[in-house]
Amino acid sequence: MRHNFSISFYLKRSTPRKSGEYPIMLRITINKEVADTSLKTLILPEYWDKQKKRVIKTAPDAHNINAYLDDVNTTLHYYYKQELLNARHITANLLKQRFLLIGVAPPSLLELFMKQMEDAHKLVSANKISTSHYNKHQLVYRRLNEFCKKNGIGDMALDQFNRQTIYELEIFFRTDCNLSVNSTAKMLEFIRKGILWAYQCGLILINPFATYRIKKEDTQVQFLNKQEISKIIKKQLDIPRLDFVRDSFIFSCFTGISYADMCKLTKDQIVSDLKGNGYIYLYRTKTNHPAFIPILPQSQEILDKYINQTPSGKIFHMLSNQKTNAYLKELADICGIKKKLTYHVARHSFAVTVCLENGIPIETLSKILGHTNLRVTQSYARVTYTKVMNDMQALKSRLEY
Repeated sequence: MRHNFSISFYLKRSTPRKSGEYPIMLRITINKEVADTSLKTLILPEYWDKQKKRVIKTAPDAHNINAYLDDVNTTLHYYYKQELLNARHITANLLKQRFLLIGVAPPSLLELFMKQMEDAHKLVSANKISTSHYNKHQLVYRRLNEFCKKNGIGDMALDQFNRQTIYELEIFFRTDCNLSVNSTAKMLEFIRKGILWAYQCGLILINPFATYRIKKEDTQVQFLNKQEISKIIKKQLDIPRLDFVRDSFIFSCFTGISYADMCKLTKDQIVSDLKGNGYIYLYRTKTNHPAFIPILPQSQEILDKYINQTPSGKIFHMLSNQKTNAYLKELADICGIKKKLTYHVARHSFAVTVCLENGIPIETLSKILGHTNLRVTQSYARVTYTKVMNDMQALKSRLEY
């Protein structure tokens, strides 16, 4: 692909220094994209030749400054030709970043992900991201460290991380780490974002993930049907820990609130409209996107039971996710439910059994669940036997032949 590529220099006259000098600026133009940066060199405006875009010969240190500008011009043309030879997508900003990194040693693979882990720690401390998101950063760094050690190296230069490395990582995750196809895909996707950031910053000249297809398998969304939810609600339980886990699970079955948001649910998030209808209004921990959830009678009954039990203002004193899921497995056995019960099954059950099978439009469901776009909600739109029968019954009533 042909580009309109040019390098030029100019004085940034809008920012004079106390000495009356102005900085010499570099401008890179590729097609219609322009990228500017300062060359950290100052001169008086009378020493600048606008036509030649160089310092006049009578200026102090003119020879060295002009030689430097010539070097910059030659270097950038060299990088541009290298990109063309490698058939890479070239942008003005990419070339600018490459220029700014001249003489700067790029971070290694582990250094890059260590920095991202440290940044994630700062964000979680400021309550900008969830702890679970930070834990993913830790896990990715640990797995990359294990991968390097397995290959007999302490670390890897970032420009050595190529398509072959991604393939070897995929095999490592599937075999040594015993991850499923989709768990492997999640790990690779996390690494892809880190490498993409390095590429966009100009730390590497090619994105090795650009032509790599991360494999995923379609999964069946696990949810409970109406009879199974009813079984759990009606089961007599004499064990307090199971009774609490059952209540919090059923609450999520009728609100769609995730485990992370249940941990943070407070009285302040319970609101009422002018007609006295109760709602839960919160920002999701995962996406920081608002969710607006009407309180159904089944969830109101549980809310009344727990809303004044904790002095902290939180409604539910949630157990750890690991313990909660262990107790849910025990609850499933007691209730004779064969499905694998985890807390997230409640959110799926709300979406499918409570909402979609009862005719709630998917656009409304998306708002209730706090999804960022409708495509995310569509993964819940399971076509169940009940939904098919209800839709066909409605069709029968409308057919007049």
